[in-house]
Amino acid sequence: MPMTTDTLPMQRKEPSLAEQLRLRLLPEGSASATRYLALLLIVLLAAISLFPLYWCLITSLKPPDEVATVPPSFVLRRPSLQNYEDLIRGTGVANAPVIRWFWNSVFTGVVSTIGVVLLASLAGYSFARKRFPYRDQIFWLIISTMLVPGWSTIIATYVLTLRMGIHDTYWALILPGLASPFALFLFRQFAITLPEELFQAAKIDGANEIQLWWRIALPLCRPVLATLAIFTFVGHWNDFLWPLLVLNKQHIYTLPVGVSIIMYQIQGAGPSYGVGMAAAVLMSVLPVIAFLLVQRQMIEGITVGSVKG
Repeated sequence: MPMTTDTLPMQRKEPSLAEQLRLRLLPEGSASATRYLALLLIVLLAAISLFPLYWCLITSLKPPDEVATVPPSFVLRRPSLQNYEDLIRGTGVANAPVIRWFWNSVFTGVVSTIGVVLLASLAGYSFARKRFPYRDQIFWLIISTMLVPGWSTIIATYVLTLRMGIHDTYWALILPGLASPFALFLFRQFAITLPEELFQAAKIDGANEIQLWWRIALPLCRPVLATLAIFTFVGHWNDFLWPLLVLNKQHIYTLPVGVSIIMYQIQGAGPSYGVGMAAAVLMSVLPVIAFLLVQRQMIEGITVGSVKG
């Protein structure tokens, strides 16, 4: 029986090259185009955000005679470490102990971080796991102090530390920041999510409150501890105003205060932008390393309570 045209199998038409590209790049049509547009916007914003960092890095590596050229050069042609050498040696500033300033910032930052974490963990554990009269009222009273601007208490804190006789000492940089309502709030919110069964089992085994805090609460709260540690250290590391107010002796300056002196006194010729950029790079290295070491725990700590179940 001869096959008619109606019974012949229909041949599939091959899509054109333009149609193939559209299907590959935009499989979901307008939804895919929206995602590409969002990705392009994110890349653009990232480039804008990272450009100051790029400019800071290449400026710190430029020779001094190329730092302030007009028009500015966005490409590093002659890398040089002269700005870093001037920074470390304190060129133009008599006896500028930059290494000592770096150590002062590291020491006070580490000690402050340890103190804040220990106090916040002890207080947060007590507010989360213990029951005592007016517990919630006291907690919210402490948290309400976060609404008070720090600028409004700086004079009172300055007078208090002056009367305590701790100006020009490490204690002036460490003590005022040990009690942190934010750190207490963050640890308490994490601690209340811990399973009660673990603490009950430890109590049956004879553990006291200090052992419950040290051996159970702290190990389980590593994410929030890492978050508190990095926030506290970076905040202390970048602090400029308070050390400037309470420190007068050059050998006890922190790095931000000392670098500001070097930057504006280099060779008596006004501000040296190359040295300033080198100082910015030097000051950012340690916080970046600290963040990279604890970023996983930090993200877990920040997202605590965001997912239930």
